[in-house]
Amino acid sequence: MDRQLLERYRPVLQQYRLHADFIENHGKVKKIYTKSGVFALKEIANSKELQSIHTAYQFFAEKAIPLYRAYNGTPFVYEGGRYYYLMRWLSNETKEERNERYFCFFRDLARIHQKSLTEIEIKEEELARYYEMMRKRLEKQKEFLQSYIETCENEWYMSPFQLQVCTYFHETMQAYWFAQTQLEKWYEKMKETKKWRVAVVHGNASLSHYVYDEKGNGYFLSLERSHVAPPLAELLRFFRQYLRTYPVMCDECVSWFVEYEQSFPVQEAELSLFLCYLAQPEMLYKIVYQYANKAKEIDERRYVSRLQKAYWFMKNSEYVIMRIVEIEEKKKAQKESHASL
Repeated sequence: MDRQLLERYRPVLQQYRLHADFIENHGKVKKIYTKSGVFALKEIANSKELQSIHTAYQFFAEKAIPLYRAYNGTPFVYEGGRYYYLMRWLSNETKEERNERYFCFFRDLARIHQKSLTEIEIKEEELARYYEMMRKRLEKQKEFLQSYIETCENEWYMSPFQLQVCTYFHETMQAYWFAQTQLEKWYEKMKETKKWRVAVVHGNASLSHYVYDEKGNGYFLSLERSHVAPPLAELLRFFRQYLRTYPVMCDECVSWFVEYEQSFPVQEAELSLFLCYLAQPEMLYKIVYQYANKAKEIDERRYVSRLQKAYWFMKNSEYVIMRIVEIEEKKKAQKESHASL
């Protein structure tokens, strides 16, 4: 038994009138074994995270693990210059298939976004400024890659990395073209409405932050990064992480997006910006930029591996994007067909 952990967290647990028999260290989370049950004690890094959790629970209330209140009635305790909160420890055991868990995850995420949704007015100058910033960023990346390709083609002998960049160049430019097309669609639509939707988002939504209780009910945890943002920014972050893998045609990703949209209908401008961000091969650009500006000593094998993974991510994203576009076009055609009847 780790006596140091017991002594360190004894003053914190006393504020909950708990006595720990054993404590397991799980990083920021401590698994507390007591005669009253098993609990999770988590440390909060700063007051900003504390406020984020407090705000998030107003909207995640039904889908977040309830916090235990300390003896003084507050859900947070302060001890030794740090804040803590306590909740029950969930074993996260379920008989559901992995894919079904993702469907539940996206359904619950969509409902929370819908619950906290609000519409804000966007000034025309702010809209134009953001559009120009995005347009110039994409153009700058394209111009650099085009210039680097010319440098590679003028070499007597290309390095393995340079040869790979040239091999991927045409597809990379296609990705930039698509991203720019979606940016233009978003801008044209936004000039009409000048309205944008935001909601309270988890900030780090993943299956590891979505757990089940003994009855099979799903709950979100780790709400320290929650904030107000466009709802699809949550999905963008998720897919950017999930699709960083070997080459795969992720049909389940498409199904999850469709599932989300059934509970939270996505607007045309929102979808265009989402696709713009998902399509742009910024990861690949950054790797090429780093390689081109590195000192003489370069780990060629490491950079080739990183470039290949960035390419895989670009192609994985491309498949998901094309399937979503196909589904959205079918939906649009059906609406127009019904409207003409």
